[in-house]
Amino acid sequence: MSGPLQFTARPTNMFERHIREYYERSREACPQIEAIYGKWRFEDLIPGMSDFDTRFVVSDDTTPEDWVNISREVGRVHADICREHPDRVRILEHLPGINLTWQETRDGTFYYPEFHQWTGYFGFDHRIVNFGEYLAGLPWNRTDELFCVKKFALYFTPYDREIDPPINLGDFESKYPLHSRFMHYFCPPVQCAVSIMKQRMVRGKAESLRLARDLFPNGRIVDKIFDVLDRHYETPDLYVEPRLTELETELFDYLKTVFEIIRPEITVINAAPGDTSKELRNKLGALSSGAFGKFYEGAKFCRLMMGRLLFYAEDIPHFDSTWLIGHELRRIRKLFFETTFSAFARLAWEDDLSPEDALERCRGEFLSDADYRDVKAYADIFGEKYEPAEIKQFAVRVADAMAPFQMVLEKLGVFARTIAREGNGD
Repeated sequence: MSGPLQFTARPTNMFERHIREYYERSREACPQIEAIYGKWRFEDLIPGMSDFDTRFVVSDDTTPEDWVNISREVGRVHADICREHPDRVRILEHLPGINLTWQETRDGTFYYPEFHQWTGYFGFDHRIVNFGEYLAGLPWNRTDELFCVKKFALYFTPYDREIDPPINLGDFESKYPLHSRFMHYFCPPVQCAVSIMKQRMVRGKAESLRLARDLFPNGRIVDKIFDVLDRHYETPDLYVEPRLTELETELFDYLKTVFEIIRPEITVINAAPGDTSKELRNKLGALSSGAFGKFYEGAKFCRLMMGRLLFYAEDIPHFDSTWLIGHELRRIRKLFFETTFSAFARLAWEDDLSPEDALERCRGEFLSDADYRDVKAYADIFGEKYEPAEIKQFAVRVADAMAPFQMVLEKLGVFARTIAREGNGD
C-alpha cells in the first residue's frame, strides 16, 4: 500500500435489526419460512466487514413449486432491502445458502456438521430450541471429523492474495486485508482444529480462538488477533511491507504447528508428519462419502440459487455483483448437475456414469420426458457464449432455466433418499 492509510471508524452494529427485518419481510412474502439462522455466533459478526450467512428453515409442507417461489420472492426482498439501505450492501452479499424443512433438520440422511455452527435468531422458538437440543445430543462421529479435516486441509496453505477480492466494502475496504486474513482464512482451520481436539463441533470463530489459546502453543498470535479486532483493524503497521508478509508467515507457521498437534487425533486418513494441504486433500479424495452424501453435497445449495442470481442481475447502483455472478456461474453446473447426477447413478445402479449418461438413464425410470428436457436445458445453457458486459442478462437466462431444473432435482432427491434409506448403492 502507498500513502498513509485512511480508516473509517467502526460503525454501529446493525446486525440484530437487519436479521429481524430480513426474517419478517421474507416471511411476509413466504409464510412457509419459520426460522432464520446464521452461521457463527453473534459476536463473530463484525460491523462494516462481515456479511451475514443466512439459513432458513421452512414448514414441512413446502413443495418443490413453493421452493421456486421462495427463491424468487426472497431474492426480491433481498434486492429491496439492498436498495433501501446502502449501508447494508456488505451484509447482503448473497441470499441464504443451505435451506431446510424442519423434518430435514432431524433426518440423518440430511445431516451436515455445519448445522452445529448455526445460531438461531428469530422464528418458531420451540422449534429452534428442539433443533438445538437434538444437535447437542448427537455424539461426535466420522462425518464431523471428515468435515473438519477437509476444511482444515483446504485452508492449510499460505495466504493467497488473489483469492478473496474486497467487494462492496465501501469506506471499510482499507481494513479488508486483515479481516480476510484473520476471519476468512485463519479462523476456519483453527475452528476445525479445535473441534477435532475437543471432539465436538465448535460454533463460533472467536470461541475457537479462545479455545485455541489454551490448546495450542504461541498464544500471542491469538492475542494479537483479538487486539486487532478490538481496534476494528485500525493497526496501520500491519498493512505495510514487510510486516504484512511476515504476518502471513506467522499465521501459516501457527497452522503448521497446530497440524502436528491434531495429526494423532485424525482417524479418517493416515495423516503423516509434514503433510501439506495437497497431500492431505489427495488422501481425503480417495475416501468415499457415500452416494447420497455426494448427491446432497451437490444439491444442498440449490434451493435459493435462482433468487441469488436474480438479485445479482438487478441494477443496484451501490452493489457490485459482476465478480459474484462469475463466481456462481463457474461452479453451479458442476455442483447442481454434474455432481448430483453422477452420484445418483452410483446410488440407483451402482454404476459410474457421466452426468449426461446418468440423465439419459434416469429418463423413463425416474424422470419424465419433460423432466429430461428441463435438466438438459439447464446443463446446456452454460455452453452459451456471452459478452462480459452482458453477464447480468446471462445470469437471468440461467435463473430462468434453473426454476424447472430445481423442481426436477427435488423430485430426484425424493428417489435418492428412498434408495439411501433402503441401503442400495450407498
